[in-house]
Order: sequence, then structure tokens, then C-alpha cells
Amino acid sequence: MVLLVVGWVLAVPQTIAATVATRDIEFIGEITSAASIPFSLPSDVAVDQQNVYIVDGGNHRVVVFDHSGKFRFTFGSEGDRSGQFNGPVGIDIGTDGRIYVADTGNFRVQIFDLEGQHLNSFQVESEGKPVRPIDVAAGGGNEVFVTGNNNHKVMVFTPDGQLLREWGGSGLDQGRFRYPATMAFLRDARIAVVDILNSRAQVFERTGRFSIEIGEWGVLAGQFYRPKGITVDRDGYIYISDSYMNVIQVFSDTGRFLHLLRISGEPRTLETPAGLAIDDDNLLFVTEMLKNKVSIFRLVP
Repeated sequence: MVLLVVGWVLAVPQTIAATVATRDIEFIGEITSAASIPFSLPSDVAVDQQNVYIVDGGNHRVVVFDHSGKFRFTFGSEGDRSGQFNGPVGIDIGTDGRIYVADTGNFRVQIFDLEGQHLNSFQVESEGKPVRPIDVAAGGGNEVFVTGNNNHKVMVFTPDGQLLREWGGSGLDQGRFRYPATMAFLRDARIAVVDILNSRAQVFERTGRFSIEIGEWGVLAGQFYRPKGITVDRDGYIYISDSYMNVIQVFSDTGRFLHLLRISGEPRTLETPAGLAIDDDNLLFVTEMLKNKVSIFRLVP
């Protein structure tokens, strides 16, 4: 199987690996630079009907392409003024048609219009202390969900920065996290959160009430070593990348493992896949962080 890297193959006997359900994806192309500047540690990606927005964190900017991979524009530069970034990590497009960026090193979330014009920002704080935001999700209502790196929580803010509620804290139990990262809303409005060092994803009601757990530590199908990115397709299936095992696994909205993605007809693998996004035409965008590129695939029926 093309997507099974050496670590996976060595860890899983071939008789077991051969029985893992797979689904083919077709390689379309890759994006490696913008405005003559190579990507540096791209970490997340978001899509709307017109554009693809890529967080190019090492270059402290967001890069914008159309869905065919044609460059459009960039916004942001290194700094702490409005519209500037310090190592941004996560991005989302809200139902209000605005771009939300986790400006991690500046301890804030910044909000832009679809053309990259700065609109607003708010500091991310919990219990009176600044928090390094990792991802932001603004999918519905007047609420912005933010994962915190140094407090191990999910925090919910108004778009102007009022903290409404939070849950989590460092720990192994359900409802607690060890470095929560990317998030995605499910079709029923629950929110899924990648819990990196606990090697799982957790799904919650919007109130913070625990719903289900997806995965556990391990190297077999349905398990994770270092989960990183998450997205949901139009059928409600959940895609989660593993940046150590170099695979993307797909689950039902009940947390059941469905299949592993496999690149069809291409002698290549994914390398350090992180942020994920799927557009309305069933194109899958994958940030391959340490390879400094975003790869584009078509999901094959």
C-alpha cells in the first residue's frame, strides 16, 4: 500500500497490513511556494468556493490560491501589529465569510475578510493568563472555538474576544487533553478535537459535554501515534492525519475506523501530513509540513 511508510510496514505483519481497508486517492499536484518564496512549515489549510488559504507559519503569512493551485495573493508578515503574525498555526473560514487565524506567537486570534484585509483581533486568555492558540474553528453561531497549547483546553469566545466557556485541562481522562490541536465541526454541529499526545481525537457537544473518543495509541488501523490534522467530508466522514505514521485514516461520525487513504498509481507517500481540508469538488488538500508543501488529491469514489 503506497501510503504505508516504513515505520508502519515494519510494525505491522504483512498478513495484517494486507487486510486493512483502503480507499484510493488520485494525486493532482502540489504547491511549494508563493510570490517566489518557498513555503516554510505550512501547518493548516482552509477552503471556500473560490480560494484555498494556507498557513505558511515559518514565513509568518497566509498564502491564497485558487482550487487549481494558481497563486492569487498573500497577506501578513512577521510582527505584532494588526495584520502581522508570529508563527501562525491554524486557520478557519467562518460561516460569517471571514478568515480566522490562530496567531500563535502573538497569543491572539486575528480576523480578516476573504481578500486578506484585517478586520479585528482578540487576545486569547484563560484565568487571566495569555494562551498560545493552536487552532480556531468558527463554524456556526456567534462563537469562536480555540485550542490552547499551554493550558490544554478548548476555549469558546465571542468574535470580539469575550470568553464564554472552556473545558479540558492537562490529563488522560476523557474530556482532558495533552496538547489539543486542530478541530473540525461535524455535520450535527458537534466539534472534534485532535488530542496529540493522548493519540486520539475527542468529540464534544458545543457545550463541552463529552460525546465520543476516536482512536488510541498504537500503529494499527484505527490507532494513532501523532495525530495532527482533521477535516470532515460532505458525507460526514472524519479524516485524521498522523504526522509520524505518514497516513490519513477515515472514520465514521461514531468513531468507527473505515479505511486508510492510498495514493493510486503514484510512487510517492505522504510525509508529515498535518492540516487537512476538503472542497465541494472532493479535492483533498494536505499540508506536508516538514516537506514544505501542500499536496492536492482527488477523492476517488
